[in-house]
Amino acid sequence: MATLRTPIEGFTGPGPGGTTFVNGEAETDDPAVIAYARRHGYEVEDDEPKKTGRTAKAG
Repeated sequence: MATLRTPIEGFTGPGPGGTTFVNGEAETDDPAVIAYARRHGYEVEDDEPKKTGRTAKAG
């Protein structure tokens, strides 16, 4: 899940991809909405750790 923050501080209302902002924040797990938000100046905070592509070897 990612938290989106609007470029307009405190905005409450509809956002991209059906999100709803309350006091400037909304949540989504839709990768298309997250990508759109990044391209259009929204602050995006992911609460999942980034994947590095590395895997641990058992043994």
